[in-house]
Amino acid sequence: MKKMILLLILTLTQLFSYNTNVTAAYAIGIFDESGNGENVQHVRKTVNDYNNTCYTKVFVVGTLLRLKPEVFIGKSKGHFQSTKPIYNSRKIKIGEVLLFKHFSVKKGYFKVYFKNKLFDTKVYVK
Repeated sequence: MKKMILLLILTLTQLFSYNTNVTAAYAIGIFDESGNGENVQHVRKTVNDYNNTCYTKVFVVGTLLRLKPEVFIGKSKGHFQSTKPIYNSRKIKIGEVLLFKHFSVKKGYFKVYFKNKLFDTKVYVK
Protein backbone atom coordinates (compact mmCIF):
# COMPACT_ATOMS: atom_id res chain seq x y z
CA MET A 1 0.00 0.00 0.00
CA LYS A 2 2.83 2.42 0.86
CA LYS A 3 4.57 1.63 -2.41
CA MET A 4 1.37 2.35 -4.33
CA ILE A 5 0.95 5.75 -2.65
CA LEU A 6 4.59 6.60 -3.27
CA LEU A 7 4.27 5.62 -6.93
CA LEU A 8 1.13 7.75 -7.27
CA ILE A 9 2.87 10.78 -5.73
CA LEU A 10 5.89 10.40 -8.03
CA THR A 11 3.67 10.07 -11.09
CA LEU A 12 1.64 13.17 -10.23
CA THR A 13 4.82 15.14 -9.53
CA GLN A 14 6.18 14.25 -12.97
CA LEU A 15 2.91 15.19 -14.69
CA PHE A 16 2.65 18.64 -13.14
CA SER A 17 6.31 19.61 -13.16
CA TYR A 18 7.60 22.32 -15.47
CA ASN A 19 10.43 20.41 -17.11
CA THR A 20 11.69 22.30 -20.11
CA ASN A 21 14.73 21.87 -22.26
CA VAL A 22 15.33 25.52 -23.21
CA THR A 23 18.97 25.88 -24.19
CA ALA A 24 19.01 29.46 -25.49
CA ALA A 25 16.86 32.58 -25.84
CA TYR A 26 17.76 35.46 -28.16
CA ALA A 27 16.39 38.95 -28.76
CA ILE A 28 15.76 39.13 -32.51
CA GLY A 29 13.64 42.21 -33.24
CA ILE A 30 11.96 45.35 -32.00
CA PHE A 31 9.05 47.16 -33.68
CA ASP A 32 6.89 50.22 -33.03
CA GLU A 33 3.08 50.17 -33.19
CA SER A 34 2.98 50.86 -36.94
CA GLY A 35 5.19 47.82 -37.68
CA ASN A 36 8.41 49.70 -38.44
CA GLY A 37 11.36 48.15 -36.71
CA GLU A 38 14.73 46.57 -36.92
CA ASN A 39 16.59 43.32 -36.51
CA VAL A 40 18.69 43.47 -33.34
CA GLN A 41 20.54 40.15 -33.60
CA HIS A 42 23.96 41.63 -34.40
CA VAL A 43 23.50 45.15 -33.02
CA ARG A 44 24.68 46.78 -29.80
CA LYS A 45 22.40 49.85 -30.01
CA THR A 46 19.13 50.42 -31.86
CA VAL A 47 19.01 52.96 -34.70
CA ASN A 48 15.49 54.24 -33.94
CA ASP A 49 13.91 55.46 -30.70
CA TYR A 50 11.21 53.20 -29.24
CA ASN A 51 9.39 55.30 -26.65
CA ASN A 52 5.99 54.44 -25.15
CA THR A 53 4.52 51.28 -26.77
CA CYS A 54 6.54 48.81 -28.83
CA TYR A 55 6.76 45.11 -29.66
CA THR A 56 9.67 42.72 -29.30
CA LYS A 57 10.41 39.28 -30.75
CA VAL A 58 12.38 36.61 -28.94
CA PHE A 59 13.59 33.27 -30.33
CA VAL A 60 13.71 30.43 -27.81
CA VAL A 61 15.57 27.21 -28.66
CA GLY A 62 13.92 24.17 -27.10
CA THR A 63 10.52 23.31 -25.68
CA LEU A 64 8.77 25.82 -23.45
CA LEU A 65 5.75 23.80 -22.30
CA ARG A 66 3.70 26.21 -20.13
CA LEU A 67 6.51 28.59 -19.14
CA LYS A 68 7.32 31.82 -20.95
CA PRO A 69 10.46 33.95 -20.74
CA GLU A 70 10.40 37.36 -19.08
CA VAL A 71 11.39 40.18 -21.43
CA PHE A 72 12.34 43.69 -20.34
CA ILE A 73 13.32 46.93 -22.04
CA GLY A 74 14.78 48.96 -19.19
CA LYS A 75 12.05 48.67 -16.53
CA SER A 76 9.21 47.93 -18.95
CA LYS A 77 8.16 44.29 -18.74
CA GLY A 78 6.84 42.67 -21.92
CA HIS A 79 3.36 41.17 -22.03
CA PHE A 80 3.10 37.94 -24.00
CA GLN A 81 1.04 38.27 -27.23
CA SER A 82 1.62 35.23 -29.46
CA THR A 83 3.95 32.42 -30.42
CA LYS A 84 5.00 30.78 -33.67
CA PRO A 85 6.79 27.40 -33.83
CA ILE A 86 9.99 27.10 -35.88
CA TYR A 87 10.80 23.83 -37.67
CA ASN A 88 13.98 22.61 -39.33
CA SER A 89 14.12 21.07 -42.83
CA ARG A 90 13.05 17.66 -41.46
CA LYS A 91 9.87 19.12 -39.91
CA ILE A 92 11.23 18.79 -36.36
CA LYS A 93 10.34 21.63 -34.00
CA ILE A 94 13.52 23.38 -32.84
CA GLY A 95 12.07 26.40 -31.07
CA GLU A 96 9.55 29.21 -30.99
CA VAL A 97 9.40 32.90 -31.82
CA LEU A 98 7.46 34.80 -29.17
CA LEU A 99 5.96 38.28 -29.52
CA PHE A 100 5.77 40.63 -26.52
CA LYS A 101 4.13 44.04 -26.13
CA HIS A 102 5.78 46.70 -23.97
CA PHE A 103 4.09 49.76 -22.48
CA SER A 104 5.76 52.95 -21.18
CA VAL A 105 9.12 52.15 -22.74
CA LYS A 106 12.04 54.38 -21.90
CA LYS A 107 15.63 53.71 -22.89
CA GLY A 108 17.43 50.69 -21.48
CA TYR A 109 18.78 47.24 -22.23
CA PHE A 110 16.68 44.56 -23.94
CA LYS A 111 16.88 41.64 -21.46
CA VAL A 112 15.59 38.09 -21.83
CA TYR A 113 15.19 35.91 -18.71
CA PHE A 114 14.01 32.33 -18.45
CA LYS A 115 13.50 30.78 -15.02
CA ASN A 116 15.35 33.78 -13.47
CA LYS A 117 18.40 33.08 -15.63
CA LEU A 118 19.62 35.85 -17.95
CA PHE A 119 19.99 34.63 -21.55
CA ASP A 120 20.45 37.83 -23.60
CA THR A 121 21.14 41.49 -22.78
CA LYS A 122 23.49 42.86 -25.42
CA VAL A 123 21.16 45.40 -27.15
CA TYR A 124 20.61 48.93 -25.83
CA VAL A 125 17.25 50.40 -26.87
CA LYS A 126 17.07 54.17 -27.35
